[in-house]
Amino acid sequence: MMKVFYLLLLIKMKNPKFSLITVIGSLMLSSFTVVSADSQTPKRFEAHMNFLASDLLRGRDTGSRGHEIASEYIASEFAKMGIMPAGDNGSYMQRIEFKSALLDVNSPEMYLEKNGQQHSLEFLDDFMVGANVNRTQSEVTGELVFAGFGIEAPFLNYSDFSGIDLKGKIAVVLAGKPNDFPSEEGAHYSSMGTKALVKSGAIGVISLRTPLAEKIFPFSRAKNYIKKPRIKWVESSGDVHNGYPEILGSAMLSMEASKKLMQLAGIDIEKIYQQIENNERPKGQNLGIKATISYASTHSSVTSPNVVGILEGSDPELKNEYVLLSAHTDHIGVATHIDLGDKINNGAMDNAAGVSTLLEMAHQITQSGQRPKRSLLFTMVTAEEKGLLGSDYFANNPTVPLESIVANVNLDMPVLTNKFDQLIGFGAQHSSLWGVIAEAASNENMKLIPDPMPEQSIFVRSDQYSYVKKGIPAVFLVTADNEKMVFDDHEISSGDFIKDHYHQPSDQLDLPIDYDVAAKFVAINKAIAEEVANAAQRPTWNKNSFFATITEE
Repeated sequence: MMKVFYLLLLIKMKNPKFSLITVIGSLMLSSFTVVSADSQTPKRFEAHMNFLASDLLRGRDTGSRGHEIASEYIASEFAKMGIMPAGDNGSYMQRIEFKSALLDVNSPEMYLEKNGQQHSLEFLDDFMVGANVNRTQSEVTGELVFAGFGIEAPFLNYSDFSGIDLKGKIAVVLAGKPNDFPSEEGAHYSSMGTKALVKSGAIGVISLRTPLAEKIFPFSRAKNYIKKPRIKWVESSGDVHNGYPEILGSAMLSMEASKKLMQLAGIDIEKIYQQIENNERPKGQNLGIKATISYASTHSSVTSPNVVGILEGSDPELKNEYVLLSAHTDHIGVATHIDLGDKINNGAMDNAAGVSTLLEMAHQITQSGQRPKRSLLFTMVTAEEKGLLGSDYFANNPTVPLESIVANVNLDMPVLTNKFDQLIGFGAQHSSLWGVIAEAASNENMKLIPDPMPEQSIFVRSDQYSYVKKGIPAVFLVTADNEKMVFDDHEISSGDFIKDHYHQPSDQLDLPIDYDVAAKFVAINKAIAEEVANAAQRPTWNKNSFFATITEE
């Protein structure tokens, strides 16, 4: 059995002579045989899925033994294909140190004060907090200032900070972003909200629910994640990267508590919701209320690897440039909030499917006997589910010169449970990659469509965003069902997958996975990677694209 073979291999790889795997890779690189890959793609894809999404790996949580095994599996596959190590110290692994914080669920307290009267809020009924990676005891008291969505977006001529002073105050902000923001630009500015609040001088944050935010991610569902650790990667200085220690405490309110807070301030939140619907800007203002938020966290350290390999290009000059191909290897592990039944979040679609796509692309390219002109940088990253941390670490600590990376093709959660004939190319319209992607999709009789769910902010929720912030053109292809939206009894639409299986134990191998359409998805992404790797010119941002203007400080 395939699983037994890899278990034996992994035990062998724990031997100090693990460097033999590099030797094997070198020998294979010099002696490929040309084979016909396409007809066997579904079977190879399924074999990868059967291992990576098995109960054995227990959901591949960052820092877990299951994720370590998955990483070793990928490294062994790279070696078999002749992909050379590009991690740390001549290995495939780029080991990352993380600081992990776990909330003491008995500690959170929150109350509001107005005109000398205190109003207590109940943890998990009225408010939620998350663990704090900066301090074990979090406490903030301050005046509340409503700041709209808490967004500063100069490119869109928008600011929620006009006419208000947040210095030393607790900012009260709406979850999400204005409805009329362009999908990807809006997603970027929304994700930068904490940074903007810190810059404005806020010392705390209270997030209010909106009807749209509640529809996308209900408060009741968010409660299920409070027992999960919150992690951040640690810089060489020992500081937490992007920890924002200036924010002393924060909380999220339920829909009902959001209404009560604003009512206490004499504001009808329903009118604010209506303003949002009408694309009007809610006005920032002092609320005349003080709040106190306190909670405790425990800290620990954990490590987890990115797996990085290089297939050197064939062109003497262009081989010094890289097309970065990425997929995240982690998922969310074993559930703690389910009383009965299966608790293992296997992550079949999210993201064993993306990893399997990239492994099969690598297999076909290496076995073709024709290397592309530019080098291919295969980067299987950890901790995506914790906030794109593995890719963010690699973007800040690349194992090749950052300026030599010409583009990123990212693979995350292709939903392979129906015969889709449409694709969404997140980010593609902002660069010269659009033409490459459109042609590759057309060759497989696929149609490219605009983002049908801009409210989900998908563009900033997967690893390509880490590279976009560094100025690297990127694309993230997502499957989008068939155009007629007709499914047989054994198929699951993308919408139904998101609703019923996303981040649930049911995202597992008994889903109706269609390995033939998986092969088409492989072919499209392979064509994109090879076209970019062989093109005379590196991809460029469109001159009028917002993403041509951003730089990460």
